[in-house]
Amino acid sequence: MANENGLLRELTALRRGWGLEAERLRSRLGPLVSGWCEIHRTTSDRDARRVLREAVSAAIAEFPDDDRLAVNVALGIAPGAQHALLSARIGVLADELRVSERTARRRVDRSFARLAAEIEAGARPGVALDPREGWFVKRLKVLVRLDTAEPQVTEERLIVATRDGLDRISAQFTVPRTEDGRDGERDVAVDARHGVRIGAGTRDGQRHFRWLLDLPRALSRGDSHTYSLEYRIRDGLPIRPSYVFVPLVTCESFEVRVRFDPCRPPRVVWRLDRVPPSVLADPPQPGEPLPLDGACEVAQEFAAPQLGYAHGLRWLAEDNS
Repeated sequence: MANENGLLRELTALRRGWGLEAERLRSRLGPLVSGWCEIHRTTSDRDARRVLREAVSAAIAEFPDDDRLAVNVALGIAPGAQHALLSARIGVLADELRVSERTARRRVDRSFARLAAEIEAGARPGVALDPREGWFVKRLKVLVRLDTAEPQVTEERLIVATRDGLDRISAQFTVPRTEDGRDGERDVAVDARHGVRIGAGTRDGQRHFRWLLDLPRALSRGDSHTYSLEYRIRDGLPIRPSYVFVPLVTCESFEVRVRFDPCRPPRVVWRLDRVPPSVLADPPQPGEPLPLDGACEVAQEFAAPQLGYAHGLRWLAEDNS
């Protein structure tokens, strides 16, 4: 909870004054927000502003509409919210929500508390909040199996340490809401295939899961290490017909392969590349169809997937109309 409280203080400070439109933005960022977005990799306030917008957008993508609006207005991201004072932006939010300014301010406070909790719970796969405990993903390879009794996702990551003595990392897994929104509480099991031992696990709400992973040896800065985890969705409930990766930490390459059940092949499969996460909950709009190979599989590669955007595959099930 110490990290979360510290993060909330930094996020609260960030919404003061001009918010993300402030001059010398990078100098106003606390160490936890800077570590979350890897602001040290940016070269200007303009880049830092872009990275922050993308990271915040991804973290709040599945918030209720009013909570997303509260965060975007308070930070000065929403159109028409570029005011020099937070109090003026609170007035804009009150008008939008048709509530009192006091109620609007409470909405902002609640939404920022949820944002801090979302980040702390692992909204950024593969990175610790504390910038002193850093690592990034050099390569991510994912196999999604839909030809088994329960959906299985195998992820293999090649990571690179950005500090000395790195001996523990974290992993997170989210089961997205189904398109009809009736998925309920999810049940996910995780196994270590190789390269790590799984420690304590937590869940945040019905669909978000996080585990601590112990490395077999401490890594020094620049060392690389490969590990693999297998997730199984055991609840028997429907899943959203897609697999996407939204990098909020540097990832140099990403490859995904989906193996479909040959008895229930999809009607169509298409690639998602640099898609805003908020769009994923919209009705599907199929792109250029991708053919299934002889193993009833589709694979795609993504070089340097962009921070804050979704990359992966989406499909229409056989019985969709």
